[in-house]
Amino acid sequence: MVEHLLPILRDRYPEFFSRAPLREIGCLPGWLDLLDELCGALTTYLKAHPEVSQVRARQVKEKFGGLRFYYSGGDATCRELIARAEERSLAICEVCGGAGKLGGEDWLRVRCLDHVNWLPPSDCA
Repeated sequence: MVEHLLPILRDRYPEFFSRAPLREIGCLPGWLDLLDELCGALTTYLKAHPEVSQVRARQVKEKFGGLRFYYSGGDATCRELIARAEERSLAICEVCGGAGKLGGEDWLRVRCLDHVNWLPPSDCA
């Protein structure tokens, strides 16, 4: 997991991430552009619809190979924007952001051909 994604997203979208009880964004940096697009779309929608409650991220992670964006607030349109981003993640390499494919023998992940066997550095020696 990449801890530095949370400060980037908090800086860009404080309305979604500043008050959130997050300690990290549990996905690799290849999905940063996807998250950026999602948050931009949510921001545009919420500004046009002030009656809709503010979306607040609760947890953002990879699960079963795809992006999961758990949140509070929003409405049906917000749910649809988030569902589309989660679906799109299944074709975006989680390492580099290029075109990827869902697969894996032991663990599901979305990877491009260049990163199909890539493993994150281990914190354990």
